[in-house]
Amino acid sequence: MIPLRPLGLGDVLSGAFTVFRRNARVLLLWSVLLSGVLGLLSTLVSTFGQQALQSRMMTAFDGNGGGDTIVAGSVTLWILLTIGLPFLAYLGRGFLVAPVAADTGQRVLGRRATFRGLWALLAGRRWPVVGWMFVQIGAGLVVGIVVVVVFVAFFAALGAGDASAGWFVLAVFLMVLGLGVVLTWLGIRFAFTVPTIALEGRPVFAAAAQSWRLTRGAFWRTFGILLLVQVMFGVAASIASAPLTIGAVLVGGVFDPLGQTDASSGIGGGALVLIVIGSLLAIAVQCITDVLSAAVVTFLTIDRRIRTEALDQRIASHLDTGQPADPFAPSAPVVRPPWPQQQWAGQQQPWAQQQPWAQQQPQQWPGQQQAQQPWPGQQQPWPHHPQQQQQGQHRPPDGTA
Repeated sequence: MIPLRPLGLGDVLSGAFTVFRRNARVLLLWSVLLSGVLGLLSTLVSTFGQQALQSRMMTAFDGNGGGDTIVAGSVTLWILLTIGLPFLAYLGRGFLVAPVAADTGQRVLGRRATFRGLWALLAGRRWPVVGWMFVQIGAGLVVGIVVVVVFVAFFAALGAGDASAGWFVLAVFLMVLGLGVVLTWLGIRFAFTVPTIALEGRPVFAAAAQSWRLTRGAFWRTFGILLLVQVMFGVAASIASAPLTIGAVLVGGVFDPLGQTDASSGIGGGALVLIVIGSLLAIAVQCITDVLSAAVVTFLTIDRRIRTEALDQRIASHLDTGQPADPFAPSAPVVRPPWPQQQWAGQQQPWAQQQPWAQQQPQQWPGQQQAQQPWPGQQQPWPHHPQQQQQGQHRPPDGTA
């Protein structure tokens, strides 16, 4: 499945696709149940919610009264559609990492797990994964409350000082940027929590501490690989859903933009069908990419344990002798020498070791009396002309013929 050494980007991607290819049916079933259903519900609710939001905003702009209440309700609905639903879908994909990690661990050991087998492997580890989901929900609520309080307080201060609109825009940009940086940093530092729970069986906070330790000194590498993977898979999902989504928007926007014609019901039904078909196609691609993403995170976790805990040695010992019984069990960090660099084909040892004269004989400068040591297999000092070797002639040290 993977080489028993520190893994490179090619090893991680190759291992992820191999895991998916060798047990696609079981992993896709898990992905459909945990990611596909939530993704479809999120898409449908978001579509109808956006229509309701547009209708409420148009009512507020008509000036029929109660505009403040309508705007407040519209803002709440917008927050639920743009933050709440994607967060729930994110939690479903987060739980999907657990069965994929369990299957990946079995594949590394040369075994194959069924759907029930993965459920059994997660016995005693499912609730810690659910607990980590609730910890994320609680952390998200706390961060959301803090952000709202900071926004309101800052905007109130700017309003009291009669600041211009440019300051409001700059303040919003800086706050959103800072929030994104903090959330990204925390997400990378705790990215290995669910694979740690699934492979090692640690409790919630111990797994979070293990993820924090594994990402120490490897933040940018982990961030770069995960960002590259998410961009590639996100582009693939967008390409799959773009044609039907654009078609639905054109049908509703060109022929009945305000929903005031008699044909609105037929056009709306056709647009809904296109949206559902596009959503199903996008969700099918998303289910595949979710499995691959979870496998990538798992292999990154294994790679960090190989580098810091010598996990490769325990896996090799388990495959040879059966001991330890569970090579993925928690283990203390070990200090191991740097992994040797790969030699060129046919090179058995470094060049300086192959040429002992390069270490024993110092370099001779012009004018020195000591002759240079011959090359291996050379009988006479270098250089000599072939005719001089045959006639026994030697060139004098002063260079004259």
